[in-house]
Amino acid sequence: MAITDDETGIAPLLADKLKTHGIQAEVVRSVSNHASGVVFLGGLRSLTTESEALAVNYEAFAAAKSVAQQLTARGGLFVTVQSTGGAFGLRGMESQQAWTSGLSGLVKTAALEWPKASVKAIDLEMTGLTKEQAADAITAELLWGGLEVEVGLRMNEPRVTVHAEPASLSQSISKRVINQKGVIVVTGGARGVTAAALQALAEAVPLQFVLLGRTALTEEPAIFTHANTEAELRQILFDSYKANGQKMTPRELSTRVQAILANREIKETLHTLKQSGSHASYYAVDIQDQQALAHTLSEVRREWGQITGIIHGAGVLADKRIADKTPENFDLVFRTKVEGLRNLLAATQQDPLDMLVLFSSIAARAGNIGQCDYAMANEILNKVAAAQASQRGVGCLVKSFNWGAWDGGMVTPSLRTHFTERGVNLIPIEQGARAFADELLFGNREQIEVVITGDRVGQGLMGGQT
Repeated sequence: MAITDDETGIAPLLADKLKTHGIQAEVVRSVSNHASGVVFLGGLRSLTTESEALAVNYEAFAAAKSVAQQLTARGGLFVTVQSTGGAFGLRGMESQQAWTSGLSGLVKTAALEWPKASVKAIDLEMTGLTKEQAADAITAELLWGGLEVEVGLRMNEPRVTVHAEPASLSQSISKRVINQKGVIVVTGGARGVTAAALQALAEAVPLQFVLLGRTALTEEPAIFTHANTEAELRQILFDSYKANGQKMTPRELSTRVQAILANREIKETLHTLKQSGSHASYYAVDIQDQQALAHTLSEVRREWGQITGIIHGAGVLADKRIADKTPENFDLVFRTKVEGLRNLLAATQQDPLDMLVLFSSIAARAGNIGQCDYAMANEILNKVAAAQASQRGVGCLVKSFNWGAWDGGMVTPSLRTHFTERGVNLIPIEQGARAFADELLFGNREQIEVVITGDRVGQGLMGGQT
C-alpha cells in the first residue's frame, strides 16, 4: 500500500501502525501505477496559500489516475484524507482548507468508475489531535470503519456522515429583500440555464445585472438576418465563402456558426432581463485572467456603482473516466469553476457583498462517471461557500446550488437520451429557474448547500452521526 507524504509526520506513523496489522505500507512521494492501494494524505498538509491548497487536488487526481486501470480491473483501495473540520465543512473549518475539498468529489466519482475497489474520503478534524492520535484515527477507520464513502472523524465524537434533508421555503412571509441599488455580477449568465435562472429572478424583483462571458459581442452580418436555424446559418455561410472562392473547413464553419448563435443568445438574454424591468449589461472577459477581471470590474463600478452580489455560473465539461482523462482535460474543467471563483472573490474583496451564489452540481454530492474534475471543482465551490458564509455572517446571503441535469444547457440531445435510459429525470428549465428564484427569495439562509434535481425540488445538506 502506498501512503503519500503529508509532510507533517503522520504518514510514517500510519505506515508503522498498518504494518503491525500485517499490511505492507510505505510512504511515497508519487504513486506507482502498480500500487494496489493508496492512502492520499495531501489534504492534511499545513497550507499557507490557496494555491498550495488547490495543488493538493491536482496531486490527488494524479494519484488516482496512476492506479485507475489497476483498480478498475482488479480492485484495491483508494482513500483520501482531508482536514475540513471533520464534517466536510458543514460544521465549520479553516477557510484555507476549503480549497482542498475536491478530494471527496474525486473519491465519489472513483466509487462509480471502480466498482471492484474500496474507496473512501475521510475528513479528519485535526484541532487538538497529536500526530499519533491522527494516525490512530485513520488506522481505525481503514480497518474497522463502515462502508460509507464519506466519513468525518471528530475528536471524542461518533463518526459523521453526510445526508440530505428537505430544504425549507418560507413563502408565508415577505420575500427576502435583495439590494436593488447594487450591481450583481454574473458569470455564465448570458446563456443557457444560468440565463433562465436570472430571468426568473428578474421577474420577481428588478435588479442590476452585469453579465460576464468570454464571447465578444459583434454585429451580425445582414446576410444572416432571416436565418433562424443552425442549418440555415451553415448553408448561408458556406455559400458565401464558395461565392468568394474561399475555402472553409467543417470545424471553421462550425466555429463561425456557434459564434453567431452565442451572440444571438446573449442579446436575447439582455433584452429579456430589460423587459422584466432590470438593468442588464454585458462585458467580454475571461474570468480566469485575474488582471483582466479586476480591470473589467473597476469599469463596472465606474459605470454602474457598487458591486453587492456575485452569481458564479460559468462551467465547462470534458467527460472522460479517470483512467483516460488527461491533465489538460482536468485543468480545463477544474480551473473554469475554481479559478473563476477565486478570482471573483479576490477582485471583490473591498466590495460590500450581500449575496454570493454559486452554481455547483449534483456531481459534487454523488460523483459522476467521467466527471471527476467537475465533481471536484464543484465540491470546492460548496465548501468555499460554507467558509464564506461563516466569515461574512448574516449580512450576506450565501447559496451553493447542487444542480442535477437540466433539460437544456450543457445537456445535449444525446445526453438527454442517456439520462432517460438511466431513469434520470431532468430538471425542466422553467421549474429549475423558478426553484432558483424561490430559494434566493424564501430559502433558509442556514442551508448553504442546496440540492435540486428533477425528482426533488430542494434538499439541504446536513452532517449526521453514526
